[in-house]
Amino acid sequence: MKKILSLLALSAVLMACTKEPSLEEKLAGTWNLNDVAMNGSFSFAGQAFSFTGQDSLIRPNNTLDLVYVEGGTHTFTWNQDVRVVLNVMGQSMGDDIVDNSTGTWYAVDGGGVTADSLYMTSGGETIGFEMLSFLETSMRIRSQVTEVDPTLGSTTVSTEYGFDKQ
Repeated sequence: MKKILSLLALSAVLMACTKEPSLEEKLAGTWNLNDVAMNGSFSFAGQAFSFTGQDSLIRPNNTLDLVYVEGGTHTFTWNQDVRVVLNVMGQSMGDDIVDNSTGTWYAVDGGGVTADSLYMTSGGETIGFEMLSFLETSMRIRSQVTEVDPTLGSTTVSTEYGFDKQ
């Protein structure tokens, strides 16, 4: 009986020592893009205009591959080939977003207090994404970018991406 209790106690100790995977470890893998939604505003000649956009076609092989390296630099490859319909001032127009980028990434766990974040750096530029939802098999992230052009004014774009894990 003592041996059984000892084995049970040892098993409980070993199970308690199992390390919970980090956010970065959970994010690692290949993600298939399944949704793109945009909204934003721009100013031109002193007037402000707003716009929205939604994917109308997500072509094959739209993937985000996040490679986790224990104790090293994590890398990513993001292939996007999406047609988005933009709605501006009651007019609709199609626009293709084609981007094949590689670089490094890291994630910040918000600890349940703030949203988790994903940061990707490519070509010296870092873009942060708020993680709106994250499950083992799906993820939704959002970025917000503001660009200022001295001639054309400023443009702010919020883009949400939905993914399913391969």
